[in-house]
Amino acid sequence: MVKSKSFKTLTSRNKYIMEQKKAGKTSIEIGDEVGLSPSQVNRIIMAYKQNGRLQRKRGSGRQPVLTKAQKLKLCRLVEKYPEMSAATLAAECKINCSPQTIRNYLKSIGYSYKKTESQPYLTVQDYEERLFFAQSYRDYDFTTTIFVDESIFQVGQSYYCWSKIGEPLESLKGSFLPKVSVWASISTLGKLSLTFYEGSLDQFDYQRILRYNLYRQANRIWGQGVWVMLQDGASCHTAQSTIDSISQHAGDIVDWPASSPDLNPIENIWSILKDKVARRNPQTKEELKLCIRQEWNNLDNQEVISIAESMPKRVRMLIESEGEYTGY
Repeated sequence: MVKSKSFKTLTSRNKYIMEQKKAGKTSIEIGDEVGLSPSQVNRIIMAYKQNGRLQRKRGSGRQPVLTKAQKLKLCRLVEKYPEMSAATLAAECKINCSPQTIRNYLKSIGYSYKKTESQPYLTVQDYEERLFFAQSYRDYDFTTTIFVDESIFQVGQSYYCWSKIGEPLESLKGSFLPKVSVWASISTLGKLSLTFYEGSLDQFDYQRILRYNLYRQANRIWGQGVWVMLQDGASCHTAQSTIDSISQHAGDIVDWPASSPDLNPIENIWSILKDKVARRNPQTKEELKLCIRQEWNNLDNQEVISIAESMPKRVRMLIESEGEYTGY
């Protein structure tokens, strides 16, 4: 293959093309020399014949979507408000472009849009316990399993933010902003129950929640002693009096491995719910509660079912990864 000539400027390249054309060479021969297709060579020749210009017309070509001033404003805004989405950034900067254009630019200068809640570090013992759990429940279908969990929602809290690649995420939570503690349950039949509670949750408060928000409903659906409960290892969950209370109603309690939020489908429900609530931007505790209740009621039950039914797949992925996080 013939190595194409190199030129310092487009003008010098185009001048060379015209010289070779006058010397009687074909567009194919010239193209091989300068590294262009015959059609590109012909366009350059035609432009010269029409206006006598060898250099590109000033201002021609694709214009940059973002100006220098807009880029500077974007960078300042992201540094000040890292929780802003690409769409919000575009609106704030009054830039007429798609959110994807904003994402592309920020990624080109080293930013990524990350989830602010990170997964816990896995120890060797965690890997072993997670793998043992997966092997124990390899053939279990989880159709009578109830997934329960607690979570905290906060006014003004963002769950994703822009951060420089390689830099740790800074917490965006405000210590004195109104917050709400929520307990919920789901199953492969969909949403079951959601309720609020105040302060920290001890074993007696937790048992009260189960008594008023779970036992009667679960026994009515599956029958007493038939359904199974899946919960994490929080102290209020594992207290002996709590275990005794659950055992009077449930057929079993899943032996849950530590550091495993990726295995409980309800964690995905929390993520969806928090994102929907954050978009509504509640300003008070009362507004926050109202938004949580309304968005829970509006959750697509089929989506909840689909997420709950992913449990066997999570178990298989856990076995395949030998205890590593599943990506859920």
